[in-house]
Amino acid sequence: MKNINVFVLAMLIFALAGNTFAHGDKHAVIKEPAASTVSAPGGDSAMQKAMEEHAQMKSIDAFPNYHPLIVHFPIVLLLVAVVFQLFSFFVYKKELSILTLILLALGVITAWFASNIFHAHPAELTGKASAIFETHELMASLTWWFSLAALAIKIPSHFFFKQKWWVESTVAIFLIASGVTVSIAGHHGSMLVHMEGIGPMGKYLESDNMPEMTT
Repeated sequence: MKNINVFVLAMLIFALAGNTFAHGDKHAVIKEPAASTVSAPGGDSAMQKAMEEHAQMKSIDAFPNYHPLIVHFPIVLLLVAVVFQLFSFFVYKKELSILTLILLALGVITAWFASNIFHAHPAELTGKASAIFETHELMASLTWWFSLAALAIKIPSHFFFKQKWWVESTVAIFLIASGVTVSIAGHHGSMLVHMEGIGPMGKYLESDNMPEMTT
């Protein structure tokens, strides 16, 4: 029964985390433009052409790199690991400890992949964009080191020290630090994309792997 309760709790937290990161402010209202009853001349042909061009783009190859596909994993995994770690001080100590360990390990691995194998290398940046990118890189690096330190302490704590409170408190400190830095890194990454226009359609990146579209 206890394992079932832990599983249900885990699913609820994952659902809430996914909804938060996917949709942002739940009170925000997106107003759809009113549908026009009169078609503009050539509107149908323009829409058909756009749809044909979009069909030529393969879903994976449409990305200049896989950073956007990978980077969300460490964000969610590490933040949920923080929640589980804090809950483990009060309820389901052993069960939440192993869940935290699994999430933390996956967070460390995906953070490394996002920062190295699937890193988005921009071209030479100047001004505000350069400052934002430097902060993003620093926070991403700190995230990996903080989460790695938390994992290095969490493993012996779970298997050998039987989750002693002072060891688990140290894990919590490093996990909270990684949660803060990964949030700052994610925020600055979104600033690069949405405010500085770096990344979409491969703009301002060192390599552009967008598939060519025929006209």
